Amino acid sequence: MSGLTQMARSAPAAARGERPVTTYKEDLITASLTVWPIIAMFFDGRGHNNETGQESFWSLPHLFLYAGMTAIGVWIGLLVTKYQLAAGADPRKSLIPDLKAIPVGYGVAILGLLTLALGGPTDFIWHAAYGFEVGVDAIYSPPHLLLFFGGLLVSSTGIRSMWAKADITPDLKGFLPVLISATLFIGVSGFITMYLSAFMTNVTPTSDFVADYQAQFKDDFDDQTVSLNAGLTGYGDDQWPFYYYAASHGIASMIITTLILLGPALLMLRRWRVPFGAMTLVFTGYGLLASIMTEYRDWVLVIPLVLAGLAIDVVQSRSGKDRLTLGGIRTAGPIAAAVLWISYYGILALDKGIGWDPTLWVGALMVGIMAGFGVAFLIAPPAYGPRLVDASDG
Repeated sequence: MSGLTQMARSAPAAARGERPVTTYKEDLITASLTVWPIIAMFFDGRGHNNETGQESFWSLPHLFLYAGMTAIGVWIGLLVTKYQLAAGADPRKSLIPDLKAIPVGYGVAILGLLTLALGGPTDFIWHAAYGFEVGVDAIYSPPHLLLFFGGLLVSSTGIRSMWAKADITPDLKGFLPVLISATLFIGVSGFITMYLSAFMTNVTPTSDFVADYQAQFKDDFDDQTVSLNAGLTGYGDDQWPFYYYAASHGIASMIITTLILLGPALLMLRRWRVPFGAMTLVFTGYGLLASIMTEYRDWVLVIPLVLAGLAIDVVQSRSGKDRLTLGGIRTAGPIAAAVLWISYYGILALDKGIGWDPTLWVGALMVGIMAGFGVAFLIAPPAYGPRLVDASDG
């Protein structure tokens, strides 16, 4: 534990030049290799979500996933060894590396690889003991959570490594390690929360979904002979608050999706003047990953993501040659959220129809925009310090 603590404490020192910083080429290789296991993970998830009777650990997506994890592990191991040797440390003589010789951004990647190394064998043992999970259980299986967490740590390496470099206004080529890393990080975050994703479990507002439960269920929303509170506690009764759960799921999906998309995006705007088109590519990349999970049935929903990314790019471009100010970031958040959710509901209405009444779907749009403002204000809080109250104020 003391070694991990020392690694965490040494991170700020890296920004002051006390730890090595990797080259652009090394960061690009790391980010590019990480694409392999993350895409394999989405294809594995597609199988779990769209097929039944999976009873083999040795499926093709699983094999590609673990092969990709091995490849990225070997690469990072070789890269860290290179910097260890350059600093005069010999990894062959000690299992504990020289923490000051670990390149900035790669210490957390090592923790991610260790987590993946623990999650892989545990996953095999867990399946042997408890079988293969289906539905929601597959996401929240403990070994799977270890793999997801390790994937988050490794996939974000490009962002952390590039963060320590002096460049504030990179061109699109120079920004590629961050662009790839951000796309994968958002993708893994969306994968973990897929059951609260407006792009993977998006049927609750649609006309067919609403019509189906209204025809099949005696719902408290239509028949209010039983109150909502009584309905929520009337387990097993023939009257059930189905609309309550469907609407709650839909709104919660919007909030979670807004946080997952805009949190990393706005944080990057604080660090860099992001080159035009980068946010469009990041959001489009996430949309393509999410479409794997639905077997491309809802591919048209990539369009709102493209428009939201473009909105951020346009706001950034209008700031001139400088990074966005704190106020500019607070503006970008709700604008991107407004573009995302207005276009989302517009396209959903054209493609599948909206079964919600205006009271709900207009309110949902407002919630999405408010969530965009909220995450923007968290990323870009007030720049002034607090004024302490003293006796003279009395």
